[in-house]
Amino acid sequence: MTREFGLIAVIVTVVGYVIGASIFILPGQLAGSVGPAVIISYCLAAVIALFACISAAQLGSLYPRTGAGYVAITHLVTPLAAFITIWLMLAAYVFAIALIANGFGEYFNVLIPAVDPKIAAYGVVLLFGALNLGGAANLVRVQSLIVLLFMIALVAVSVGGLFTVDAANLDPFMPAGINPVVLAVVPAFFSYGGFMVVMEMAGEIKNPARTIPLALGISFIVVLITYIALSFALVGTINWQELASQSAPVSRLAEAIYGSAGASLITLAAVGAAATSVNALVLVASRDVVALSESGLFSARLNPEAMGKQHPTAAVLVITGFAIASLMLGQTVMEYAVWVSAITLIYQAIAGVALLFITSRAQQAYEQAQFKLSSGWLMFWGAGSVLISLAFLYLVFQDSQGRTLGALLYLALGVAYYVVRTRRRNL
Repeated sequence: MTREFGLIAVIVTVVGYVIGASIFILPGQLAGSVGPAVIISYCLAAVIALFACISAAQLGSLYPRTGAGYVAITHLVTPLAAFITIWLMLAAYVFAIALIANGFGEYFNVLIPAVDPKIAAYGVVLLFGALNLGGAANLVRVQSLIVLLFMIALVAVSVGGLFTVDAANLDPFMPAGINPVVLAVVPAFFSYGGFMVVMEMAGEIKNPARTIPLALGISFIVVLITYIALSFALVGTINWQELASQSAPVSRLAEAIYGSAGASLITLAAVGAAATSVNALVLVASRDVVALSESGLFSARLNPEAMGKQHPTAAVLVITGFAIASLMLGQTVMEYAVWVSAITLIYQAIAGVALLFITSRAQQAYEQAQFKLSSGWLMFWGAGSVLISLAFLYLVFQDSQGRTLGALLYLALGVAYYVVRTRRRNL
């Protein structure tokens, strides 16, 4: 695959994926359980995301190829750890597509009430699955325009909301105490969970040693400011108990600020945001499938180069099919968010381990790298990524035996598949 993504293209892809529909949906629902302190939950989630950005910047620059996360963990940890990482992330991607497609459906229903939200959700997945069959370059251009439009919309409601904040809505700030605020960090992290996506498209990025760190830095700042401003505007303008019952909370905020016409425009922006996220997820997940195919762990038919093709058509079809299957599970938005966040935390922990072994297992590549952290900072960001990820994973699984059992079963299935596949390949 050719290197066709420049700095702007990477930024809009990352921002479009990270922000997407989640910020239009999750803050309202989270505010219903933690109150105005949802702002703190989003700030704490940003700390976790910062570790993800540093890991992605270093590993993506060190291994600038398609599926860089898989390649890096293979070389720096073990091939099994690399496979399990991508095995888990593929599940996260299809769950994330389901979550965002549901958000798309809710906002699309507000825009056009005659269309059932479920029909709209299935439709957007099928649409962008089909569009990705034709390659990514044209879609990135369209996505650049949509990202610009929904960022303008978010700025409009965030800034406008500052002038409609009622101090009474912020009191009490933590109606249920600190524990729900900390627990809400995990689903809130879903809204930040896309920064490591840049590693999966590293093989298609121009001048990756410069572009990847710069794009991640700019994207992180844009996302952080957007999330804090919008969360504050939501809980400051609308009572947190009312937010809990809103399926389209940002549209409700826009209506309070700008009236029905403004609400329609913001709803349209939310629909566009969800669409860009679905597109980015299909694009990134299909590249992971290609990476596993190139390594021999998936069928060679999923590798476009092996089949003499320019675009990963078969991989896109696989991801689209599983995304439809995940929609059919019918889980709540919050449950999808927790699952995706938990899987992303596992990925981030393993990436942190990879950082710790760069200087000992990839010394030559590290010395030649144009972007590299010092050995001390590698230890700091690597160990920190492992510890903070494991701490929040504990919160996810401590109160849910069902989640724990489901995760262990899926993990065991991945290990079994890897063992069988590698034995067959070695015969």
